[in-house]
Amino acid sequence: MKITVSTLGCDAGKSGIGRYIVTLLEHWVHGGLNLAIYGHDSERASLISGDGARYWKSVSEIWHRPVPSVLWHQAVLPRASCSSDVLFLPAANRRLPVYHSVPSVGTVHDCSSLHVENKYDAAREFYIRQVLPWLMQKLDHVITVSESTKTDLVDYCGIPASRITVIPLAADHLIFFPRDKAECRVVLSRKHKISQPFLLYVSRIEHPGKNHVGLIHAFEILKQTYAVPHDLVFVGPERERSEQVHEVARRSPCSGSIRFIGPVPGDDLPVFYNAAEVFVLPSLYEGFGLPILEAMASKTPVSCSDRSSLPEVAGGCATTFNPYDEADVAEAILRLLQEDSVARLERVERGFARSAQFTWNSTSDRTLEVLQRVASGGSSSARDARALRNIQRESVVLHEGDVVGAGKG
Repeated sequence: MKITVSTLGCDAGKSGIGRYIVTLLEHWVHGGLNLAIYGHDSERASLISGDGARYWKSVSEIWHRPVPSVLWHQAVLPRASCSSDVLFLPAANRRLPVYHSVPSVGTVHDCSSLHVENKYDAAREFYIRQVLPWLMQKLDHVITVSESTKTDLVDYCGIPASRITVIPLAADHLIFFPRDKAECRVVLSRKHKISQPFLLYVSRIEHPGKNHVGLIHAFEILKQTYAVPHDLVFVGPERERSEQVHEVARRSPCSGSIRFIGPVPGDDLPVFYNAAEVFVLPSLYEGFGLPILEAMASKTPVSCSDRSSLPEVAGGCATTFNPYDEADVAEAILRLLQEDSVARLERVERGFARSAQFTWNSTSDRTLEVLQRVASGGSSSARDARALRNIQRESVVLHEGDVVGAGKG
């Protein structure tokens, strides 16, 4: 089986979607699969390594920006993939073609714009809300990462549940594991001048969906009402409207305790997780919420939003809160900060066991099973549904023709 993969829209491996495709490709390359991996040469080193280079198909940088990237999927990809057995689109909530020359599978990670108003500019909102659901319906099968997102795909995008498979993500347990927390704090003190205990949020700096502003206001309550000694540390790259987040932080009475670290090398990220007193994920919506599992794998207590997929992923091992209620956010974090050592140990052990239930081997194997089923013409594919509709239409036409002919006789 030959699989064509488009890596356009995967953030050069630097986001949750990026880590998803990087990890799948690593497993598949080592498994000796027949792959055709399309992407920009400027991103190749971030997406594949070693033997994977022989599968690489270069895409010109003229297609790199969002609109040209969308057009490339319409104008080039169908022809480029015509010799494959199946087309895999790992960022199907961003990039999809209208036409598929071979059976197609796309992974939809979230439907965040359906839940977070004014997340993007008007043109992008139209594309996401109106165009993408129509394109998703053309896929032979859809993979998604949580039951929460599956519900969105059925209710909002009109995709039959029979054509959706839920395959969760996972923390990489070779990277995210418990380390000596005192040593990790020494490393961060030396490299990033972080000397206070801190609350951690790992996410791209984006407004409003990631809810950095709400967390800053909750942090002000913790500092001013409860006099916690902690800093608030944000780790992640700058994205949409990040300047608004920085402005709120600058004006905060607790601005001296708020730190923006930016993106960090892969080796540094587990150090942040291990050194943090509490990991907080206050997003208004997440398709999965991979940092929850990464924090739990590091035996760090987690507090997260009670919306979308996050309670599903946390599995009862985190304190949850209403992300729109800053006092509730502060109270949930405070409960973790005030837990006694026995309760804290019990919580992190349950979280650690929870994270171990998710593995990339399972994600990779189950994804490959879907691709194989669709490539071989599995009965749940959109291709079968389209064929049935065509037969029904032809039957109607023939029936109408018979009636007219009979009338003339």
